[in-house]
Amino acid sequence: MRLLALEEPKRHKVPKRRKTARFRVFYVIHVLCVLYVLCVATPLDGKTLTFQLKQAPSPAPARPFKLPATSQITLDNGLTIVLVEDHRVPLVTIDAGVPLAPPRAAGAAALANYVALAESATELLTEGAGSLTGSELAREVESLGGRIASSVNEDYAELSAVVVSENAPRMIEIFADVMLRPAFAQSEVALYKSGRVERLKVQRQEPAFLVDEMFDKVVYGSHAYSLSAPTPQAVRAVTRPRIERFYKSNFTPAGSVIVVVGDFDTSNTGKALRELFEVWKTAGGHRSVSQSRFRAPLARKVYLIDRPGSEQADFRIGRLGLKRADSDYFALAVADAILGAGSASRLFLNIRENKGYAYDVYSSVNALKEAGTFYGNSQTRTEVTVSAIKEMLAEFDRIAHEPVSERELQDAKRFLNGQFALSMSVQGGVAGRLLHSRVLGLAPDYLETRRERIDAVSADQVLEAAQKYIASRTSVVVVVGDADKLVKGLGGIGPIEVFNADGSRKRKSK
Repeated sequence: MRLLALEEPKRHKVPKRRKTARFRVFYVIHVLCVLYVLCVATPLDGKTLTFQLKQAPSPAPARPFKLPATSQITLDNGLTIVLVEDHRVPLVTIDAGVPLAPPRAAGAAALANYVALAESATELLTEGAGSLTGSELAREVESLGGRIASSVNEDYAELSAVVVSENAPRMIEIFADVMLRPAFAQSEVALYKSGRVERLKVQRQEPAFLVDEMFDKVVYGSHAYSLSAPTPQAVRAVTRPRIERFYKSNFTPAGSVIVVVGDFDTSNTGKALRELFEVWKTAGGHRSVSQSRFRAPLARKVYLIDRPGSEQADFRIGRLGLKRADSDYFALAVADAILGAGSASRLFLNIRENKGYAYDVYSSVNALKEAGTFYGNSQTRTEVTVSAIKEMLAEFDRIAHEPVSERELQDAKRFLNGQFALSMSVQGGVAGRLLHSRVLGLAPDYLETRRERIDAVSADQVLEAAQKYIASRTSVVVVVGDADKLVKGLGGIGPIEVFNADGSRKRKSK
């Protein structure tokens, strides 16, 4: 390869008069800028400019939110299809949710089997469907300029896809095959099982996973929400016939929702979806289950998972919360924003900024269809873990016993409404929030009235919600760290039970 030398540009002498004129122009501009700072930017009362820059500008009034026009089709089999035309970008997003029903009055083994089957059936949907093998399906989706994925959460299985709009008709056909005619090939089942067991081994080495697992187990008791992941034994017991039976019994159109958002024609797309999905039939009694087997603890208790030699500890403090449709949800969301959402929250300013105990600290509302949790979370150096936990407990009690300030209240509302507006500015956000609200049975106008309901929350309502769901007197405290270094200090917080990383009880404190 021949290298080309770059010729150095020739330097021309600038006549003295032109150079002097240019210098005068720059000098005049500089003087004018200095005069502006001295005479305009600096106030006449002698206060410094720094003081003025610290004052944030007043927020602009919130723009009214209007959900794009939606069309809804309800098929005879119980499937709901929601269509939202959005021609801003040449893309189409498809999101589908299938409600799942855990078994009634099941023991730990049965629940573990249920979770293992729900995971495997959902994740294997995209590994071959209709006439396409897993690799063929992946190649065709990629050739369309799209992607497709499946996942499962506590309340429903979800299938999502996005594609350039010109290829949306073909993607919708593939989407229907994946939902209605999954292959569950034996080779894919075997591959999934081996990979899932290995992932479980890796997850059990992660403190965050151990915190999730223990917290959910303690708070949710015998409900299916109590299992964050299946056991290795339950995964190994999965077979292709069992997956097929689970799919036929649980993946049914009644109560399911498909949301399509993007650059398409509603009439044509609606007709295509109706033709593709009206053949979906319920093939085995779909269970509609309402479980309420939740028992809140009567006093605070500490669950310590031993990780010998660990220099850091992960911890979570919280309790049973509320259902997603509960009338207290918006007040608790505002309380959460004040307490632990973002860098201006109380937990962040106290535990990170003032005390320096942790790099990250936050709180969260996890409201599901049948129940939920409220909790705070952090990771700290072992030597300051107990102090950080005490600070978090103190902040929980402060917001539950002292009214929040008007400034905190308004800042929290702006934060929540801003997050909502950002999420609704993209197709995926609109599709995801519409799907979530419809599958969980929230009000049809939930998204359009959400901001109004946030704005209507008062300081008294925040205090009441905090007293119900945040006050620490019955909190569950889960800690993952070196038990020998932590157990003594944690004894002052509440009775302690110590566990091994595999979940087995190690010892109980006196």
